[in-house]
Amino acid sequence: MDFSLASVTVQQIIVFLRVAEYGGFARASNYLNMTQSAVSKSIARLENDLNIVLFQRTTREIHLTAAGKMLYDEWGKTITALHNSYIKAVSVQNEGNKILRIGILNTARPELYFWDIQERFEKQNPDIQIDLAAAYMTDLEKELALGEFDLIMVPDFERFAIMDMGLCWKWAACSNARIIMNVNHPLASQETLKTTDILYEKFTPLEQKGRQNYKEDLTERFSKYHVKPIFVPGYKNAYEIKLLFRKREDALLMADEYFDYSEDASLVKIPLEDQMNGIICVWNPSNPKPQLQAFLHELRPIGRKNTDA
Repeated sequence: MDFSLASVTVQQIIVFLRVAEYGGFARASNYLNMTQSAVSKSIARLENDLNIVLFQRTTREIHLTAAGKMLYDEWGKTITALHNSYIKAVSVQNEGNKILRIGILNTARPELYFWDIQERFEKQNPDIQIDLAAAYMTDLEKELALGEFDLIMVPDFERFAIMDMGLCWKWAACSNARIIMNVNHPLASQETLKTTDILYEKFTPLEQKGRQNYKEDLTERFSKYHVKPIFVPGYKNAYEIKLLFRKREDALLMADEYFDYSEDASLVKIPLEDQMNGIICVWNPSNPKPQLQAFLHELRPIGRKNTDA
């Protein structure tokens, strides 16, 4: 038996495929939720284990070598087949149990967007058991991609990453966006706001592991006014926002209605009457489970204005 690939892991191969697909370490690291250094080290170790140069590197870009291109073409098919067979195996194992595994965000309030959806679904499908777990956003996405969840619920600004990952989404809950600010901010006395009121204000973004989805979302919202958002240094995760933003008087935060932000006399939340956001339901289109299809069929977005993806 040939053990020349014994030291190579599936994770190394996936990192290699993503670097080749996205044309660089930085973009691949965003997709993989890894640091750029970790991605670079993984590729270096893989090249060492294989004794093959996979990429030609210049100061600005990288390209696959001929050998790297051959492995990319062949390994891509293999990893896709491995993933699909895993999904099918899980489906076979759970077919008799009819379990639907759902991941929800641990920084959102499920009573505002999920409990009604779950109750309605279970009433229509009493034979399907929902296995529910809460986790942080990037962990939910990673575990969905690995097949550990059948679907997840995340903020809609994650749609940029979702589409890059080849996943599908539709609205689960939608309402007017909320602008959170310190009570000493000049706009804090307003009952409602419009986008034109905030175009030239400073915003603090969510910048988890270098991902730019939050910034892309606000940039897209402002683009119709031909204005680029002004960003100040942001926070690494939603927990940092909850703990640290209340001391900021120089910037605004755009959030959805479902964000679990404790009421505080130092802050106000003002509806943005011409912008909608909320929670999206995300799933892998290669998942064949009938329980998933039943849930998607029954899903009716909660909120004042419903939008289908």
